[in-house]
Amino acid sequence: MATETSPRTAVLLLHDGELADVRALLVALALPFAERRNGLAGSDLEQRWGLVLVTPRRLALLRFGGRAPACIAICDRDSRTLRQALRRAGIGLMVRRPFHPAALRALVLHALYRGPERRRDERRAIGAPVTFRRGLRRHHAILADLSEGGCCLLAEHPVAEGRRITLHLPAELCGGSGFGVRARVVRQRREAGEHVLSASFEGLGERKRAQVRAVLERFADGPAVLASGDAGRPTRVAGACPAEPATSQAAGAPDSTRMSVALDEQAARVLLGRELSLGGMRVDRDALLRVGQDVRLALHVSSLEAPLVVTARVHRDEGARGMVLRFHALSRDDTRHLTALVDALPVVEPGAQEESGVVVSEILELAKAIA
Repeated sequence: MATETSPRTAVLLLHDGELADVRALLVALALPFAERRNGLAGSDLEQRWGLVLVTPRRLALLRFGGRAPACIAICDRDSRTLRQALRRAGIGLMVRRPFHPAALRALVLHALYRGPERRRDERRAIGAPVTFRRGLRRHHAILADLSEGGCCLLAEHPVAEGRRITLHLPAELCGGSGFGVRARVVRQRREAGEHVLSASFEGLGERKRAQVRAVLERFADGPAVLASGDAGRPTRVAGACPAEPATSQAAGAPDSTRMSVALDEQAARVLLGRELSLGGMRVDRDALLRVGQDVRLALHVSSLEAPLVVTARVHRDEGARGMVLRFHALSRDDTRHLTALVDALPVVEPGAQEESGVVVSEILELAKAIA
């Protein structure tokens, strides 16, 4: 059995032996998990699990109080009665066999690591004071982490999602001249009395990108704060960056922080498509996507050993309803496989108003948005 670990990121695997392949997936990903085959302990229901993977036979055991964790049911069959039972149990997704192993892998990562900034680049913990402008007003903040694609700020005041800011990285932090970058707030949450702002950089030219890389290089060895009288050189301080909890390290597993970041980068490229047709599909709003942008996607089709690779364009952004992608340049084989996928999607949302199928896809390549 896997070691007991951080309740925020751990997976609960609840079955009677039918999910050996799912267990093997968790082991391969080096994810911390607890396996239960003979019922649940009282403390299990009090844990704050990151994800629960369960078979229909064990649904009755899921009696979580308060906020329930994300749950995925792995099923060998499908019926209206089963979907009703899943809905009552609060199951978010039902995965019907046969399914593509890569699709389940992407679903698990999406459920665990879809954090607010959906990071697309390697991030570095910083933990240093900066300022940013919103309109004409300047605000102080702590730069929690930084990547080439964006940053996480701890601020005293909230900034609405979708608002644009200008982040200023001071000379003391850069080891030279300071500079500013434009960004858009993609997510905001309140934590321990502070506002955690996740922002995505916009219009980052090659010169600014090189400057951001230089800052990342300075913090390659870990988080830092600025020490007075230190001539602008950052001094590493343990715990200076209040980053999100990482996956705890299981016995024999790789370094947990590096593993968490690596899996987070993969999960940031996972898209769950709904309302799939030969023309396109709808996905949740994503910080990586812009209207007019072309994107190459890998669609996981259970009947194919390799994913179906298609090109789509972000057609429109419908706010809370998500973003609409339109497929183009489909070959005859692409159309044939896509038709089969539309007719028999293995992943279903039993709690949705219209119990639609879900196609699991991953972003392979992003192009610039068309002006």
